[in-house]
Amino acid sequence: MKKYMLIGVWAALACTWAWADAPLRVAVLEFQDQTGLRSDQRLGGSMPVGSLAERGVFMLGKHLVNQPGFVLIDRRDFINQMERQTWFDDGRPTPTSPSFLHAAQSLRADAVLRGSLISFSPGTRTVNQGGQRVEFSTLAVRVALEALDAVDGAVVAVADGTAETQVRQTATLQTTLGEAQILDLLDEAVARAVPELESTLVARAERQRARPTVRLSVHTTADPALVEINGILVGTTPLEDFEIYKGDHVLTVGKPGYRDMTKRILFEQDARVEVPMLRTELSADELKEVLESMRMHVFLGEPGIVIHRLD
Repeated sequence: MKKYMLIGVWAALACTWAWADAPLRVAVLEFQDQTGLRSDQRLGGSMPVGSLAERGVFMLGKHLVNQPGFVLIDRRDFINQMERQTWFDDGRPTPTSPSFLHAAQSLRADAVLRGSLISFSPGTRTVNQGGQRVEFSTLAVRVALEALDAVDGAVVAVADGTAETQVRQTATLQTTLGEAQILDLLDEAVARAVPELESTLVARAERQRARPTVRLSVHTTADPALVEINGILVGTTPLEDFEIYKGDHVLTVGKPGYRDMTKRILFEQDARVEVPMLRTELSADELKEVLESMRMHVFLGEPGIVIHRLD
C-alpha cells in the first residue's frame, strides 16, 4: 500500500552520511583567544596572546595533516566558500544558518574544527636558597579543541591539551622566553589534544556508518534535472534506488530555466519522490496545468514535493 505525504519545510543544508572506511574530512574554522589576559613581560612577553592564538590554526593543521584518519580541507577553500555562501528563503537572502555550515557541506566536510587558547598564564614560586631569593616561574599553555557537526553545528567532540615550562629567576639571572619557545609550548599543547579529539570523532563515524539505510528514487516533470542531497550533487533524474541513511535529509532539485525545489524530508523507509518543476517564467495556464497534475493535494504557494512511501 502506498501512503502519501506532503512536505513543505525550507531548511538549512545538511550532510548526514559518511563513506565507509573513508578518512574524516575536516575543516578548521578558527583559533580564538579566550584568555582575556596579557602575557607576562618576562614569560611570553615577546608575543601577544592574541597573536599566539592565531598561530593555533597552523599548529592544528600540522598535526592533522599527517593523521591517516583525517583529510584536511584547504582552509583557503573553506574561507572562500564561506564568503560566497548566502542562504535564501523564498528568493530572499536570510542569515538563518551559519555560513560555515554551508561552506563545510559544499566541501563535503564531516566536521568543522575550532580551537581556543584558554590559558596562557605564569605561576611563580619563591624560595630562599642559602640566603638568596630564588623565583621559579612556570608558564602554562592550555588549548581546547571542538569538533562541530557539519549538519547543525552541534558540538560532537571536545578535547584539551596542556604544556608548560619552568624558568629559574634570580637577582643575577633573568630569563625571557622567546617566540620560538612559546610556539613550541602551543605546538605541544595542541599535539596532546589531537589524539583525544581523533578517537572521539572516529568512534562517532563508526556509529554513523552502522546506521540503517533506505533507498530513494527521484522523478520530476522535467527530467533530466540535477539532484542534490544535503548539498551534495548525487546525479540527475530519474534517480533510482539511491541509498541514504534513515533520517531527515535536504533534497534539492534544479534545472536551468526552472525554480529550484528544496525540501527537508524525514525518510524512514524506501521512498519515491515526485517533484513538480516550475519554469522561472510560467504562464497562468501552465501553472494551472501543474496544479491539476497534482490535484490530490491542496497547495499554498508553490507546488510541493510528493513522497510515495514504498512498502
